[in-house]
Amino acid sequence: MKITLIFNKNFSCTTGQYIYKELVKLNYQVEVLSFKEKDKILKLHPDFILAIDDSSHYILDINYHPKAIWIIDSHTSFVCDKVMAKSFDIIFVAQKEYVDKFKKFNTYVYWLPLAADLDWHGKKDLEKIYDIAFVGQLGVGWRRKILLKLKKDYPNSFISSADCKKIGEIYSQSKIVINYNVNNDINMRVFEAMASGTLLITNQIKNNGFEELFENNKHLVVYDGTYKDLKEKIDYYLKNDEEREKIAQEGYKLILEKHTYKHRVDFILSKILEINKFEANLKNFSTFQFKVLKFNLFLNFLFWKIIYLRVWKLYENIKASLFFK
Repeated sequence: MKITLIFNKNFSCTTGQYIYKELVKLNYQVEVLSFKEKDKILKLHPDFILAIDDSSHYILDINYHPKAIWIIDSHTSFVCDKVMAKSFDIIFVAQKEYVDKFKKFNTYVYWLPLAADLDWHGKKDLEKIYDIAFVGQLGVGWRRKILLKLKKDYPNSFISSADCKKIGEIYSQSKIVINYNVNNDINMRVFEAMASGTLLITNQIKNNGFEELFENNKHLVVYDGTYKDLKEKIDYYLKNDEEREKIAQEGYKLILEKHTYKHRVDFILSKILEINKFEANLKNFSTFQFKVLKFNLFLNFLFWKIIYLRVWKLYENIKASLFFK
């Protein structure tokens, strides 16, 4: 089977790379293109196209079927994603609360959460040298306040950005991994932390399929979003090694059983092959229709970049400065 993947191949640690690795392991013939290289698709003549969200926004203006996209960041860029997705036949959505929104204009929409790459995120046999860890940007608002306070209160910690290929090592060297999502999203860190065999403590995620994937106090631990509750839970599990490691092990087992990128590839292939039988029903666009989508995306992108993101950051910072506790 010949498959064309579309994502920014210059990024080494991205969902697209994880999917590519798994497809190659399955002995598929895979070609990776950037969006700007889309004209090569007709020459390659793949069995299907799969675009992976890499935070760029575009209209895939080519009538070639089936073409699918896995949208990951709808929790921050839905205003752009909803237009981009219209140029695809099949939509996989990482954040469940957006599935119904995409279904308003596409028949083939499926919830597909993120996952862990066991080569990079998997459990390493290393000494636990950190009390807590968080790999990523400090961000803004409440998240920034929490992380800066954690760095002060727990000096024996790793709270910083890092080489993404070192994530598994850092988390394996930690007793607890902390998560604070951006906007109610089930982010990569959830799966990566649990894949390392370390206890994950995350803030609440509501109405986004979280309870369908994980059980609180069995696979991970949930705090209510306040620093007070987070600190209480960190202190408790730092003192109770046996209970901490029991939950961490259950979370690790769950990832191995259900939440690796191999599981995600299997799901993607099953849906695309199933829908491919109905290729005649997949929609072709005229040149004019593609131009309309591009113009709409341009307007939405300007709104998202100039207004939406600035207002959201301002709101988060004001909320944190007034109510952080």
